[in-house]
Amino acid sequence: MLALVVVVLGGGYLALRSSLPEIDGTAAAAGLGAEVAVLRDSNAVPHVFAASPEDAYFAVGFVHAQDRLWQMEARRRLGAGRLSEVLGPATLDVDRFYRTLGLYRAAERSLAAVDDETRAVFSAYAAGVNAYLAGRRGVLPPEFVLLGAPPPEPWRPADSLVILKLLAWELSGNWRDELLRARLSRRLSARQIAELWPPYPDDGPVALPASAGPDLAALYRRLPLDALWAGTPPGSARGVGSNNWVVAGSRSESGRPLLANDPHLGLQAPGPFYLAHLSAPGLEVVGATVPGMPAVILGRTDRIAWGFTNTYPDSQDLFIERADPADPGRYLAPGGARPFVVRSEIIRVDGADDVVLAVRETRHGPVISDLFGDAGAIADGEVIAFAWTALADDDVTAQAGIKLNRARNWGDFVDAMRDFHVPQQNVVYADVDGNVGFYAPARVPIRKAGDGRAPVPGWSGEYDWTGWVPRAGLPKALNPPAGVIVNANNRIVGPAYPHFLAAHWEADFRARRIAERIEAARTLGIGLTVEDFLALQRDTVSLAARRVLPPMLAGVEPNPRTRDSLELLAGWDGAMDRRSSQL
Repeated sequence: MLALVVVVLGGGYLALRSSLPEIDGTAAAAGLGAEVAVLRDSNAVPHVFAASPEDAYFAVGFVHAQDRLWQMEARRRLGAGRLSEVLGPATLDVDRFYRTLGLYRAAERSLAAVDDETRAVFSAYAAGVNAYLAGRRGVLPPEFVLLGAPPPEPWRPADSLVILKLLAWELSGNWRDELLRARLSRRLSARQIAELWPPYPDDGPVALPASAGPDLAALYRRLPLDALWAGTPPGSARGVGSNNWVVAGSRSESGRPLLANDPHLGLQAPGPFYLAHLSAPGLEVVGATVPGMPAVILGRTDRIAWGFTNTYPDSQDLFIERADPADPGRYLAPGGARPFVVRSEIIRVDGADDVVLAVRETRHGPVISDLFGDAGAIADGEVIAFAWTALADDDVTAQAGIKLNRARNWGDFVDAMRDFHVPQQNVVYADVDGNVGFYAPARVPIRKAGDGRAPVPGWSGEYDWTGWVPRAGLPKALNPPAGVIVNANNRIVGPAYPHFLAAHWEADFRARRIAERIEAARTLGIGLTVEDFLALQRDTVSLAARRVLPPMLAGVEPNPRTRDSLELLAGWDGAMDRRSSQL
């Protein structure tokens, strides 16, 4: 018996080890133009050396599949609404939601809209993934075995695009606030609601200071607001935030610009990013990729560096559509009733019958209230349609990433960012020539009326989108006089900015703290270093705690039970450090 147990355990161990990537030796991969070298450093980060950019991206697909195959498989199934094929009825609501959005269909349209170079890169990446799948030896990663998932289907370029759409979804989410505000309006006054979404303080820092109806509560509860395996659901992303800042050479010890970026995405294992270095003629880029996508998202070329934080623009709206009383297959619109466009989605379900989903679409977007099935008309013949910039047929955000990976100066950077449609990001920039800059690219809708804070009638056309904020009017700056640009999801434009970007911004405490530390170095005549930036990224001081502490202490009467606690708090500097309780 003991021998049998040893054999079984040993066999299981060897089988599991066979699922690990082979990182030494030579592998044959059909589809390469020439030999590619992939060297792993001491942190297992792959350094890819290729004879062409297409071969380099092919190799990225190969190593992504080696190291993150289940993560890639789960993400593409999530975006395509195909989780139930593996997980059964438990994920039907998630699949229904993403099928209703039509995220994969939008990805296929985006693939058709990008230029030939971008399409070639995504095809090369897919070929690299498939080369790994074709030559893979050993068992699949443990997640496939534990869940009884089938072997991965061949990777398609549109699979990478749907992962990009999914990332955009997770970095958006103002539609949730629209539903919540509409629900609260049933019980609270406008003034009370405003107290729950307080305005941005007048003296708060800005990145560029120079410049009646449906059952909304039921809809809010029913929709899968936190997507499974979604890395960063909108709520958690906004609750955590991200940081980036850049200083000119006049502020640094070396006399060269310094740039820092700290994207705070939700905790998960494995993490959402994958570090890689790509080297080929015309391509020298290193930084964070996303498994399933070819481009370096955050990083640097040999000439420029960049970093992202989320802007949280209002790029999603909910429109209440009214069915035609004379014909329920049509809905009211300016100029006369229009037919709902209906498509059929078949969801395969492991261990159960297929589910056939009829999705209706209006001129504003898919009808998400149809997720109630027969109760799609949730009040007096009204339904809710969802408008989002990422669902546009000509979204070419993927093209921006490929251009960015070979950018060499500010002009190349701006040209790449012009193709960045969704989601709007605050991008800081630095280059070897000493320039620093900022750009917040995206398609931000211009509305005839309203500001997107609550669902609006769709039948009158009064609140329709009329276009996008002009590219020339998006927030942008090169070499500001102060020599420093800071963003921590705080407001990026001043009150004089002529376009509406968002009704609410993240609190300014983190941005104030970063600016405070940078300014302290200037006051002392100290040039900033990489070590200073690392220390700032690890800084734990909460200016919010410092602000609320005095009135909190003033409101408590000292007594024997509270004396020790009050003395401890009175000596606290606001550092959110695990050792702070020992003060």
